[in-house]
Amino acid sequence: MRYPQDPSTAISRRRLLIGTAFVAATIATTFSFGARPASAESVLAMHIEEQTSWVQNFNPFDLGGRRQSTMDFVYEPLVIFNDYDSGKPIFRLATGYKFSDDLKSITYTLRDGVKWSDGQPLTSADMKFTLELMLKNPAVDIVGVGGSVASVEAPSPTEVKITLKDVDTHFPESMADFPVVPEHIWKHVADPLAFKNEKPVGSGPMTEIRRFTPQVYEQCRNPNYWDAASLHVDCLKLPQISGNDQMLALLPEGSMDWIGSFLPEIDKTYVALDKDHNGYWQPPAETIAFQMNFKTVNPALAEAFNDINFRHAFSLVMDRTAMVDIAGFGYPVVNLHASGLPPRFDAWRNKAAEGDKDVWMTYDVDKANKMLDDAGYKKGADGMRTTPKGQPIAFSIIVPNGWTDWIDAVQIATEGLRKAGINASVATPEYEQWQKQILDGSFDAVMNSRADGPTPFRGYYQSLSTAFAGRITSAPSRYSNPELDKVFDAYRKATTDEERKKLFDQVQVIIADNFPVVPVFNGPTWYQYSTKRFTGWVTKDEPVMNPEDHDNNRMRLMHLLRLKPVQ
Repeated sequence: MRYPQDPSTAISRRRLLIGTAFVAATIATTFSFGARPASAESVLAMHIEEQTSWVQNFNPFDLGGRRQSTMDFVYEPLVIFNDYDSGKPIFRLATGYKFSDDLKSITYTLRDGVKWSDGQPLTSADMKFTLELMLKNPAVDIVGVGGSVASVEAPSPTEVKITLKDVDTHFPESMADFPVVPEHIWKHVADPLAFKNEKPVGSGPMTEIRRFTPQVYEQCRNPNYWDAASLHVDCLKLPQISGNDQMLALLPEGSMDWIGSFLPEIDKTYVALDKDHNGYWQPPAETIAFQMNFKTVNPALAEAFNDINFRHAFSLVMDRTAMVDIAGFGYPVVNLHASGLPPRFDAWRNKAAEGDKDVWMTYDVDKANKMLDDAGYKKGADGMRTTPKGQPIAFSIIVPNGWTDWIDAVQIATEGLRKAGINASVATPEYEQWQKQILDGSFDAVMNSRADGPTPFRGYYQSLSTAFAGRITSAPSRYSNPELDKVFDAYRKATTDEERKKLFDQVQVIIADNFPVVPVFNGPTWYQYSTKRFTGWVTKDEPVMNPEDHDNNRMRLMHLLRLKPVQ
């Protein structure tokens, strides 16, 4: 397929539904909002996930099945670290934490007087219970406490002392995604991973599931929320949206307030619909990369994926510019570093990890073919290659259904791979199934992003350490490298920024040399908003936090608390 040079001509290829009046009218009928008087209930319409169907699941430990409004809104974090303010901590359920002098333990002080949504007190016993639940059940250990925590004590109702297996100065940041659950509910749960938690008892601002249907659900105010004075939204309204095309069809109705979607030609398809109210801010974000399943049960793929020559050739046929300009409509930024370092961490760059190590990041199909020929990957009569052992190579790259920009990027990738004789195809499971395949390892390859933190360390550690391999959705490759793990461990024990910088220099070199993933671009922060019904939005003129409403951004809680209904 020949891609057009002008991104605007790609719109027809994407089957945009913006002009389909029937679809737009149908969606508007389902999700429309009438004008609300100032005294009426304030309902915030959010788009945070794309599904063709969903189940009522608010289990914070079920990464592949939970609704994306579970964290932050049902279960409030202990501490949120603001990446846009040098990682400054914002204390929520916790009011502070302190390491012991030997750095072998850490004590959290919990906020006094906090209640669960059912009125029962939230105490240190709940946090101790949750930590021990994770220690006893590795399947629900979504933050990796099993590798760090030796024991837990609750010396008082507001204190939790965590004894660590070794020095880990990174521990507070690793607890950013830790959900405290109520012991009086969860102690009766036989299988904490399978539990759907349909009527959750939580600590966050929006715990009451007032309505849940196949088309929409409403998540409303916690009657016992500790920070109720800061909360000016009564309910979240979350419509079922299957993908980018459906969102485009819904936009003319003007019913959405907070959106996190790919909108091609956003000034035309969104801003122009209501110039007085519609806005967006999409700064560069985390690195998007192709990741191969190193633990695949397919012997041919295991042979190829674990061969750095194959991974280098894979990278050489990636037309990153087309992915950015055609698939992404110019929103992403091409990443040409073998280390995959995101632009916002430019101050952490190690020049020793670049230069000749970045040669694999160019687009050179001829070079890729020669490399595969020299490495023993022979072409058959059909033009497709076998491994050096003679096994035919065929694999699919999974990408969520409805993510049209990513689907187009993966199509560009597979066309490049086929030019090198690699039989690759695109598979588009539903988003929830995509997540489950990543977690259970039943996939070949995937294009995926990772969640970065205040420093680049968290993104690399959680996606490429043995400790997190296959445990969370941002570590699908199941990569394991003892040399890299050793540096990761040293970083977690470091006590000065100078030490951390030197160690992260090593991380970049090891990754550039071993090339475990194939970086392609840095996606934008997906954030669009309307000021028609609410004020207080974060904007590019006031860039105080990550404004995205997706599940990997804990700061979305603070964003919600900024919002006030228009009077």
